[in-house]
Amino acid sequence: MSAGSELSSRARKTTLLALLPLAAIAVLAGVRNASAHWQRASARSVGSPRVRITSNRVTGLYPGATRKLVLTLHDRSHRRLLVRRVRVRVVATTKPGCKTSPSNLAIRQPARRTLRLRRGGFRRITVQMAMPNSVADACQGAVFELRFTAVTR
Repeated sequence: MSAGSELSSRARKTTLLALLPLAAIAVLAGVRNASAHWQRASARSVGSPRVRITSNRVTGLYPGATRKLVLTLHDRSHRRLLVRRVRVRVVATTKPGCKTSPSNLAIRQPARRTLRLRRGGFRRITVQMAMPNSVADACQGAVFELRFTAVTR
């Protein structure tokens, strides 16, 4: 190999190594912009019979996003209740190709196991909802319908 071609090869390698960080930044910017152009989804809720459960409307769901769902439990029975468990499930979406599975919307169930509700009173609890990075494209702009249930005594 001649000295000129060895020098040219070394210059190419040095140039490629210098461009590598710029390429990584371009890839990361592309991923960030991909989620910025994603049509954001939201969630709405359906309540429970003995305990009325309402929530805030969750908006701005996109791949990688985590949002707080604030549940308000109201005592409908007008007697003191012990709420043993609250469960949140996705029961439907507004987009046909968007399945109601944790691969599209993951819900961390409330950590607190039991709550006491005064007669006619209310309590608030927070639930974490996360949209995984692997969410189906069919979920763009979808509204996830949530169902809340409460086990009482």
